[in-house]
Amino acid sequence: MSRHRRVRAAVMATLLALAMLGPSGPAPSVAEAPPPPARAAAALTGTNVFIYHLDDLRDAFPGSIDPLQYMPKARQWMNTGRRYTQSFVNDPSCCPSRASMMTGRYPHNNGVLDQQAGPQFPSQYSLACYFDRAGYATYIAGKFLTTWPKTQRPPCFDHSTVIWGGYNNVASRVDGVAGTLTGYNTTSLGARGREYLTTSLNRAEPFLLYETPQAPHWVNVTTNGTTTQRAVPETKYASSPVGTCSGVPEPDRSDKPAYVRQMNYSTAKAQTMCASQMRAIMSADDQFDATMQLLSNRGVLSNTLVVLSSDNGFLWGEHGRWEKFTPYEPSIRTPLLVRWPGHVTAGTDTTRLVTLVDILPTVLAAAGITVPAAAPRLDGESLLSPSARTTVYAEYDVDESANPNIPSWRMIRTRTVKYVHTYNAQGAIIAREYYNLTNDPNEHTNLLGDASTANNPPAATLTNLASRLNAFATCVGTGCVQ
Repeated sequence: MSRHRRVRAAVMATLLALAMLGPSGPAPSVAEAPPPPARAAAALTGTNVFIYHLDDLRDAFPGSIDPLQYMPKARQWMNTGRRYTQSFVNDPSCCPSRASMMTGRYPHNNGVLDQQAGPQFPSQYSLACYFDRAGYATYIAGKFLTTWPKTQRPPCFDHSTVIWGGYNNVASRVDGVAGTLTGYNTTSLGARGREYLTTSLNRAEPFLLYETPQAPHWVNVTTNGTTTQRAVPETKYASSPVGTCSGVPEPDRSDKPAYVRQMNYSTAKAQTMCASQMRAIMSADDQFDATMQLLSNRGVLSNTLVVLSSDNGFLWGEHGRWEKFTPYEPSIRTPLLVRWPGHVTAGTDTTRLVTLVDILPTVLAAAGITVPAAAPRLDGESLLSPSARTTVYAEYDVDESANPNIPSWRMIRTRTVKYVHTYNAQGAIIAREYYNLTNDPNEHTNLLGDASTANNPPAATLTNLASRLNAFATCVGTGCVQ
């Protein structure tokens, strides 16, 4: 980092820390920081990147609502971009999913295999470090990795406002200094992100902003001595109308692995959960809108690649379950919208199979940043180039601390079928699942687990799928795009 950027970093860190430590009077905003010594260049030379990454926001699919109908402002901004309706995560669990997005590599390659593995995050080969080394101003506002040590700043971000959960007046660290993020966190993080951007825009430097609010992840809410799990909307949206959004119940789960059948999440609970989540993303819509308006007002939106995404989906009672962590569509499918005028074709792409490991190659390509020769190869492909992918792969490693009742599994999914292996603690296959997604988009009938063998796929087909799944489980680099 240059001397000028170190001076700027010290000034901003002090101001941000003061702003976060309590209500001792109005603190100066980031945008009011004293200017650094003059920089040699005064014009943006790189494409800006703004990634708005929500938590637990599932995508639309047959039989369910489109959650983005509750983010109309974001949809309006992104209608000149591209929406990918076949977008999937690589691991439907927070830390592994975010690590995959930031490294462009599957969990089995980046080392973050479960929620507890945050400290193993290979930061030197990740989003912020690539951009920081290329001379970008780099910022994070929101969640980083849940189990990353709280006393360590997220690497390579010039400035960081980090939270770990909750909605109102939540614990935070600003550039490593502990404090409280006052107010409703989605709104406060949006304001902080815009302060970061204003500082960069005033200095005519290219930026990376990675904004990651809590919404619409659930928290424990206790009312009259009863604790339930749900998202917490901002007060102004607490009673906003939300239609029926609970999932399509499955009439018979006898064909599912045992761990699936152990949970019986009711439709009523699912409706309470999904309604709270939809109300929570209304504030995210407001903040995304305000940030996009800032970029537009400052004349840089056309030179900014914008990504709207989520770390994993969420079950609203499908298969009798809630949360994520499973290989089923509500768990692994997430919204993905990408906007970069003149480079990304507007419209809806219903056929391209996309995964979170594609985001890093995409933003690197947009910024003209080349991965160093000594760095690990990326497992994804840039969305700015034609796709070579015919199959999506996802993996989940048992997490005894967070989810001891969910076993490890591996999955491959083409445009028409899904094939899953579930494993015991010794690595032996204890269940196989096969779904014809054309005839059964809700995955109600596991053709390998129902009472009939007459509908089983041909043995050669299953052998081929098993071989491909095993190859994906150890794939590296371009071998992961098949």
